[in-house]
Amino acid sequence: MFAILGSGFGLYGYLPALINLGERVVLPERYRDRFNSRPELAPFASQVQWSLTEEEALARADGVVLALRPSDQYEWVPRCLARSEISRLILEKPLAPAPDGAAFVLDKLIGSGKAFRIGYTFRYTDWALKLRGLVETKGVATFAIHWNFLAHHFRHDLYNWKRSTAQGGGAIRFYGIQVIALLAELGYREVTFSTGFGAEVEEIERWRATFTGNDLPICHVGIDTRSVSTEFRIGIDVDKGLGQDLVVQKDPFDSSYDEFALKGLDQRVDILTQLGQSLGQAETNIYDWYGATVVLWRAVESKLQFKPAAVK
Repeated sequence: MFAILGSGFGLYGYLPALINLGERVVLPERYRDRFNSRPELAPFASQVQWSLTEEEALARADGVVLALRPSDQYEWVPRCLARSEISRLILEKPLAPAPDGAAFVLDKLIGSGKAFRIGYTFRYTDWALKLRGLVETKGVATFAIHWNFLAHHFRHDLYNWKRSTAQGGGAIRFYGIQVIALLAELGYREVTFSTGFGAEVEEIERWRATFTGNDLPICHVGIDTRSVSTEFRIGIDVDKGLGQDLVVQKDPFDSSYDEFALKGLDQRVDILTQLGQSLGQAETNIYDWYGATVVLWRAVESKLQFKPAAVK
């Protein structure tokens, strides 16, 4: 049984994914109103158990999903690891608000001997498979990843943690970490350029960076979380002006067919199902990849230059 801590993505993302895997789920009682407010979750009601508190939920489970703010996740990980009955953990990204905290949490997770996965979900997309093939193609010199969208907090003028660099939000720490993790898995280890833009350094809304790796094409990354347009695009050999596109779609998780989305569920449920399923699979060096991700993230921030940008 999995306890879920987090009444947002934990409910509308991870809960359907876990139940799809045949897992039972236990939730704190205080999530009940949030659960009931989402009609797409009604079909799962009979498969959910309720507990009075988070601690009671953990006591009844052998697995836990932490879909919390990075600062809260940082606090809850040791408490979960201290419970002998908890043997499986799924954690959201970023692991902590900043790279050093993430490294500390990762060391604790690895040292615990428990099975765990982090929500670096780009690796499960169809386009990531194409990108893996691309970086292995010796004839490709460069490629560029562009991701433009209007973040929920900007659209609705919300001042929450996802907007705050210090709290693990912003274009780099909350959104860019997905790209950083994927590039780390593909073998990228160096950052030659990293620039953040925003009204202030505490609120980075755009990010540009360049990555290199041994015998790998140069990778340019551009993420704009306050864009008037919505697009996810990977272009090949952009430095040569050839303009070939590997993928062009609405967002990184866009799919032409998604059985879960057709049921009104979040389009990421299928990918989260794959993430949860991987807990029972022996994946070679996955924890080394997680470590490389933290190192590359730290490199991104050590090279970071901030430039003020006018609010759009």
